[in-house]
Amino acid sequence: MSTRHRRGGSGPRGSRTSRAIADARLFSRALFRRPSARARLALMYGGMSLVVGTVLLGIVYWFVDQRLSQRLPIALARTLTVDASSAYLYTGGCGPTQVGRAEPAQPPPGTQAQATTIPADAIRRAVDTGQDVTMSQLLTVLIAALLLLAATSILVGWWMSGRVLRPVHGITATARRLSEHNLHERIAMPGPDDELKRLADTFDGMLDRLEKSFDSRRLFVANASHELRTPLTIQRTAIEIGLADPYSPEDVVETREQLLALNRRTERLIDGLLNLAVSERGNVQASPVALDELTADVLRQTRPAAERAGVRVDANLAGSVVSGDPLLLRQLVTNLVENAVRHNHAGGFVTVGVSAGSLRVRNTGPIVPADRIPELFEPFRRFRPNRTGSAQGSGLGLSIVQAIVHAHAAQITTTANHHGGLTIAISLPKPPPAPTPTSTPNPPTLTAIPQT
Repeated sequence: MSTRHRRGGSGPRGSRTSRAIADARLFSRALFRRPSARARLALMYGGMSLVVGTVLLGIVYWFVDQRLSQRLPIALARTLTVDASSAYLYTGGCGPTQVGRAEPAQPPPGTQAQATTIPADAIRRAVDTGQDVTMSQLLTVLIAALLLLAATSILVGWWMSGRVLRPVHGITATARRLSEHNLHERIAMPGPDDELKRLADTFDGMLDRLEKSFDSRRLFVANASHELRTPLTIQRTAIEIGLADPYSPEDVVETREQLLALNRRTERLIDGLLNLAVSERGNVQASPVALDELTADVLRQTRPAAERAGVRVDANLAGSVVSGDPLLLRQLVTNLVENAVRHNHAGGFVTVGVSAGSLRVRNTGPIVPADRIPELFEPFRRFRPNRTGSAQGSGLGLSIVQAIVHAHAAQITTTANHHGGLTIAISLPKPPPAPTPTSTPNPPTLTAIPQT
């Protein structure tokens, strides 16, 4: 019974102890929690004012103390000194001693006049007492003024920091409201071109890039869905019409050719998507690559397609070694040459040049407005009225080229030719120089001396 009572009594006591510990922890966290930026600025402003005020009032206190120590004894001595011409100390009978002011008349009859002065020790004691009282009162006033200055500085700092940080609260509120559905919102902070204005403009620029990126991804998904759906629709139509009952062997052969062509188109599209994903991943295994040899190999493979299209291919390949992934660089050169041959006309030409660390491909073709060149590097964008519906390419060639260029930290420049076609120049990084081997001194050679 006693044990049960003891256990029951220890329960509430333990709970009260745990609650007290929890309350103490919460109080300590609230007490030592890192203050906000506004509070830190206000405390910093008040602390700086306190330090500057302390130094300034200390200088004032020291200056007053020194001036009183130098000037007060002299002024007090001049005031309290009594000489024979200015005062008399006399006694009248048995009455009290009196000090009278000098008059032109003679001292009263029957009195004895004697001149005297106040001792220097008495003046010094009076000076020390007056100086102590004065400096004590001055110190009290200065401390009160210093505390008032510190409190006022903290309040003024709190108010000023609130006004300064008000735009930051606007930026924070805008950032909290943003999602992929309202990326069109901007801060558009007015005012002078200061640090906060530049911060808001930078944030707006980041929102512009995010909005373009999301729009590009949405367009990519829509175009990819359309590109993948089109061959399937055509295949179903070919099967339903070509193999309709009754059908002839010629219909079967024609349907087979259509299905094979659509299958090759779908295969090219999937290969392009895979290459684009690999290129955008940016996982480059860099090694020295002979760009001229790689380009010559690509030109040998693409020359039959150029001859069938009636396009002349000229090459000017100088020795060039760059740093990059051989597979990705081969894909880059292949896409550029095939794109230059595909978007050309009969009797046109393609010029491929390789120099030190650079690749340049120039081709004839349709006239491209300069303001529409960035659109050509977007996925599934073709410079023709019909955005899709190409049996020759997937619409990902230049997108893959741009992704490979970014993965290699290279630079790409695209210009529209005056008579049609494009000129694309790519500058690739050069491989790092090989370490020079340290030369070791040759060991001394021993020459045999013939014996005589």
